[in-house]
Parts: sequence; C-alpha cells; structure tokens
Amino acid sequence: ASTPGDDDDDDLADTTPRGAALAAGLSAQLAREEAGSPASGAAAEQAGPDSALWDDRALPLLPLQPPRTGREVLTDHITAMVCCAAMDTAGAAPGLDWLDGPSLLVNGVRAADLAPRVRSLVETGDPAPLRAWLAELGIRAEKPVRLV
Repeated sequence: ASTPGDDDDDDLADTTPRGAALAAGLSAQLAREEAGSPASGAAAEQAGPDSALWDDRALPLLPLQPPRTGREVLTDHITAMVCCAAMDTAGAAPGLDWLDGPSLLVNGVRAADLAPRVRSLVETGDPAPLRAWLAELGIRAEKPVRLV
C-alpha cells in the first residue's frame, strides 16, 4: 500500500541525505501552514437560499495545482535564498517576465542561468556550479540574508 509521502520519497531518491532532510522539513512546514488556513465552502454559514449564487468561496480562483514535491519545494527555497542574497550583496533586482513569472535581474539583465545551477545542487548535491556562478556575479553567499 502506498501512502501520500511515498511519492516524495521517490522524488528525493537521487538527492543527498541532507537535501532530503531539508526538503522533508520544508514540506512539513508547508503542510502545517496549509492545514492552519481557514476552512471555506462547507464550513461556511448559509444565510439564505440565494447565498449559494453569491458564495465564491467554494470555487477556486485558479485551477487547482497538484501538490508540490519535496524536490520542488527545496528548489524554490534555494532559488529564493540566492535571489535574496543577490539583492543584498550584488545590487540585483526582482523582475517579472510575462511568460516565466518571477526572475532575477543582475545589472539589468535577466539571470536565465540560475535554474540549471540550483537544479544541479538539488539533484546531485554538487554545489560547485552554483558557487562559481555566485562568485562570478559577486554575490556573497556567506553573508546573512535580510528578509524584509
């Protein structure tokens, strides 16, 4: 019998033990946050027969997305930390691409080469490509990140 956590275990099979532990911790924190969100739909009070016509809480605003895997959560977390460090130490700026969504602008140019380096770290545990990229752009990873 498979349990919901089995898919995440398979997804993290190729990562390092430290990466798998971090991904599991991030996934658990995300699950706790989602479990603490207010209930909607069935738990909401019904004011009258026409209230169903006006109640938009039962419908999602966007199509439902499948749950994120531990690897995806870990990748997003590392990318966010790199972007914060780049903004703090190298003068980078956040950007928004209409097709790809959030992006990092370094010296006014979109840093399209960040994702493969983060993926290399998450999938193989090899920090060398990401460290070289950080050093090349003058991003100091050892400096504490300000979360404002």
